[in-house]
Amino acid sequence: MNQTGYHPLIVLWGPLGILAFTFIVSLVPFASPSNALMAALIAMNFPQMDRVLIGVSVALGATLAKTVHFSASYGVGKLLERKMGDERIGKYGRLTLYLMNFVAAATPLPDEWIVIPMGLGRMNPALFFLTYLAGKLVITVPAAYIGRGISYFVEGFLGEDMWIFSLIVGVVIAAIFILIDFEKLTEKLAKGLRLKGSDSREAT
Repeated sequence: MNQTGYHPLIVLWGPLGILAFTFIVSLVPFASPSNALMAALIAMNFPQMDRVLIGVSVALGATLAKTVHFSASYGVGKLLERKMGDERIGKYGRLTLYLMNFVAAATPLPDEWIVIPMGLGRMNPALFFLTYLAGKLVITVPAAYIGRGISYFVEGFLGEDMWIFSLIVGVVIAAIFILIDFEKLTEKLAKGLRLKGSDSREAT
């Protein structure tokens, strides 16, 4: 099997190695790779490891990294509160942000657009952590199963050169990010949620 960059770390530490690797990679803002792809590739390269454990480790590592971003923004929000006063987000606005946090974590959408505003708005840290983790688990655990399932077929054709397939998958994912305008997609989704929220308030 291919000796990937994260291979020695996972061999030595197992799931903790996956968590540490994902945490370090996800700390880079606006540039971290797809966590679903990471879970799939790790499952392909470590067939003996439990797929649920792989998915949970990737999700937890990514969530801890984004919690660092959230905490930094939270501190900035506290400073702004002292200088400009406390302008708390309304109940419906907060619920929408928690929902968008789950959506951002569970899709290829860049998540800094929601993580940073939630920190600045001083959202509940525990609810931020739980909604983000839940979103990540939705994609990383299934991705680990899919990655291992695909590897059964790929190994028969490529054997020790299965890293070639991993490279192709990475290129395809990168192409998707280039061709799809996730910023516009995010704006449409956020607008739709805001409209639903206003309609429900008017109804009451």
